[in-house]
Amino acid sequence: MSPIVQEIIDTLAKEQDAEVLAEVLDFYEYIKYKKQRDKRTSWETIKEDEPTEEEKKICSKYQDEEHEFVDFHSLVQELGVDE
Repeated sequence: MSPIVQEIIDTLAKEQDAEVLAEVLDFYEYIKYKKQRDKRTSWETIKEDEPTEEEKKICSKYQDEEHEFVDFHSLVQELGVDE
């Protein structure tokens, strides 16, 4: 786990205001959805074009990389705010 992720989890675990935690989780879901939508839209646009060989290599490399997203339910459990 990256240091920034650990810091965020630690900070949120100490938060006592349930409304603040709910807002953070709502924002997390919004950002996650937006990034996934943007990524999907981006790839659809690239696939419609006729890419150069260099672009194909870049896209292939990016698609082969692992991108870690924290599961919403795991985050809720980790923070101890599940109801």
